[in-house]
Amino acid sequence: MTELNEDERAAISVVIPVLNEATLIEGCLGQFDSHPDVQVIVSDGGSEDDTARIAASKTGVEVITLRTPGRSHQMNSGAAAATAPTILFLHADCVLPATWRDDVNAVLDADDTVGGRFRLGISERTLSFRLIAFFSTLRSRCFGITYGDQAIFVRREAFDTVGGFPPRMIFEDSEFCDAIRRLGRFGLTKSSVISSSRRWGACGVWRTVFLMWFLRLLYKCSVGDDRLVRLYRQVR
Repeated sequence: MTELNEDERAAISVVIPVLNEATLIEGCLGQFDSHPDVQVIVSDGGSEDDTARIAASKTGVEVITLRTPGRSHQMNSGAAAATAPTILFLHADCVLPATWRDDVNAVLDADDTVGGRFRLGISERTLSFRLIAFFSTLRSRCFGITYGDQAIFVRREAFDTVGGFPPRMIFEDSEFCDAIRRLGRFGLTKSSVISSSRRWGACGVWRTVFLMWFLRLLYKCSVGDDRLVRLYRQVR
């Protein structure tokens, strides 16, 4: 892998997979208002609310509308429309730090680095959520287990080499990161992306943590996607 030149530093495509995120999408897109040279692509999986309309009303935002949901398919479709040498995948309920572009470039400056992710922060700052954020980042750093709420970013050539996200209904982000890590260094930024606490709040903090680790165990035991997704809906 070659180091980024100055022109490449200004060229980042952000892909945001969405489904019925009308209450969040405008705020999510607003963080890119001061970055007109960043390509922002919203990949909508068939929202039944105003998500696509709100996204399309934002200047400079490209909207891809798919007939069927599926985050893997949505992210791959968004990446297919990306024109930059660096692609960042962002959830609609996540907010990047103000220094996010410098942070991405700092990680990708190393010529053996093929991609990276941010440290995890959570919107609620209670002790429980601070612990979850800390151990999630530690899990990613020590065991390489990374999920999409850490704002994964990759070089375009690395994305193409692994064939994009696998056609899974769950843990596609983790499996994708495993494939990227086999190509070279997968860096970690010094700053954090802030993810909404809504998933934990809906089902209870520690119940959600337990169920996610249980799902991870079933996944490692090759339990099928259909069963995993049925269980996953209990923590959404």
